[in-house]
Amino acid sequence: MFKDKILLITGGTGSFGTTVLKRFLTSEINEIRIFSRDEKKQDDMRQQYLNNKIKYYIGDVRDKRSLDAVMKGVDFVFHAAALKQVPSCEFFPMEAVRTNVIGCENVLDSALEHSVKNVIVLSTDKAVYPINAMGMTKALSEKVMIAKSRNLNGTGIVFCGTRYGNVMASRGSVIPLLVDQIKNGQPLTITDPKMTRFMMTLRMHWAWSFLLLNKALMVTFLFRKRLQQHWTFWPKRYLNFTIPQIPSVSLAHGMGKNCTRPL
Repeated sequence: MFKDKILLITGGTGSFGTTVLKRFLTSEINEIRIFSRDEKKQDDMRQQYLNNKIKYYIGDVRDKRSLDAVMKGVDFVFHAAALKQVPSCEFFPMEAVRTNVIGCENVLDSALEHSVKNVIVLSTDKAVYPINAMGMTKALSEKVMIAKSRNLNGTGIVFCGTRYGNVMASRGSVIPLLVDQIKNGQPLTITDPKMTRFMMTLRMHWAWSFLLLNKALMVTFLFRKRLQQHWTFWPKRYLNFTIPQIPSVSLAHGMGKNCTRPL
């Protein structure tokens, strides 16, 4: 299925991108393109893998010209580039709009112009009834994907999305924060005791995304005439893939004895 194909991962130096990269390196895929704006992380990845299958491209999803340069000949795209930190998006909401919304539009427009077969837009559980700027912009990115998909019937191109929960121990997530607070002897901070976290390991995240890509390919090849564009997949509904969940207070109590609610 992936033999002699080219995969592009936007935001490819992040937690998701590096996990996907490891799994695809053992496949028959011909080339994996890592697209990001962080040259230091790209250089670290280059030194770590020393693999000719991996090609590195500096660019920003805000700049469609850089996307057009990397999109030529690509078969599949995982669009993972985004501003994901809730506080950062609250402080700089227009930056979140430019990356998460306009950047997503740029990726989809470039993919369409270059006849990419499948694009999977990564979203988040925070896009459901969003109450913060990060969730709102990711919800809008889903709407952009849906709108772009309306004109794809009969083309054989598939745009779809997936929502996933908190990836355990990924950069900026709650577990590294709690670990640092424990190491420094600080009280464990919980924003709201009613919060629930949907927990995924990176391995679960990769497995779900791989299943989603295979499902998109199956739909493309077997049901081309009845293709439903703009599907948004979530693990609990499809493929019997369930994300475990845990109250944030239980997580904090499980990691340390001191748990206080901050002002």
